[in-house]
Amino acid sequence: MKRSVPVRSAMTEKVLTAGPKTTVARAAKIMSERGVGSIIIVKSKKPVGILTERDLLMKVVATDMRASKVLVSKVMSSPVLTIGPEADVADAARTMVRHKIRRLPVVDRGRLIGIVTASDITAVSPDLIEVLPERPQLPPSEEIEESVCEVCGEVTASLHEVNGMWVCENCRDFLSG
Repeated sequence: MKRSVPVRSAMTEKVLTAGPKTTVARAAKIMSERGVGSIIIVKSKKPVGILTERDLLMKVVATDMRASKVLVSKVMSSPVLTIGPEADVADAARTMVRHKIRRLPVVDRGRLIGIVTASDITAVSPDLIEVLPERPQLPPSEEIEESVCEVCGEVTASLHEVNGMWVCENCRDFLSG
């Protein structure tokens, strides 16, 4: 019998947040200072979006927007997917894989109480790969250097092709077991 692990056991309670009227430059500076890859955009303590490194790269840098003049509300990913604290981490993992995301804000009665990442889930339940859908045997992967992971949006020096996507080592391990 498999043991159930609630998201509450894997989540991080201290979540980096910003309001919708925060500039992209300010949000990026906060993310950089704290060494995180995302910031949850909240209004009245309720998550209304998420700004990730991928959003910064694809929506701001690639389009040559001026980060100091653009509000996060214009480039954040919204609506943001969330999960409840009592949901099983296996359900969180399935949601992440299905939606090709790596972070899920944890919400209780509409209020942000934490965040859970793919790394958090594998830390508390390394055997989780058994509950994920079976993956076909993958051919040897091709490798490219210095780009953005298509799953988590992290900029990395080494990407690998998995299921037609270019992913970092963490996401490769998460997706292919």
